[in-house]
Amino acid sequence: MAQPKNNTYLFILLGVYISLLLYFMFFGFGRPQRLIEMREFRYSFEFSSIPLWMPDHFSIDILKLWIFAVGNLLAFVPFGILVPMLFEKPGKSCFQFIVLFVFFIVCMELLQMVTYLGSFDLADIFINTAGAAIGYCSYRISGRMNTLSTYFVTMGMSILGFSVLMFFIAWIYNSTITPYLLKTLNID
Repeated sequence: MAQPKNNTYLFILLGVYISLLLYFMFFGFGRPQRLIEMREFRYSFEFSSIPLWMPDHFSIDILKLWIFAVGNLLAFVPFGILVPMLFEKPGKSCFQFIVLFVFFIVCMELLQMVTYLGSFDLADIFINTAGAAIGYCSYRISGRMNTLSTYFVTMGMSILGFSVLMFFIAWIYNSTITPYLLKTLNID
């Protein structure tokens, strides 16, 4: 599908999206209130499991954790769509996009840690990168459509399909590799 000549609305959309993203990364979920209580660097270099799972039962606490985990994945899907849509030159690869995104998200995670408004977490970096990759791949696939309706249907279906695939990958990893890692590293 051909790019529109005037990208003003897309730049506005990207600005609003990034503003919301920064708000939730630094000020949402009561982070400033916890700043008073905790003034220490928080980080996790542990990556024994992928924090995506399907709840086996439902309670309010389980549902909150699950929504937070899914949100970590889906929150970065628009980044993977909007950034290449506005800034990508023909011939750029998915690998280049992912490298730039990882640099961006590592900087955000470090900033969360040093401002005490969050923690540096390798699992978050992985999930956020997976979300951006889902957006990027969906954008690339839907870009081959020649009508607006097939473009949006393809975009939605590919986001859904790649998200389900990511849950499946997490399930396989968490049920096969995680127990081995926990046993090998003697982590309870």
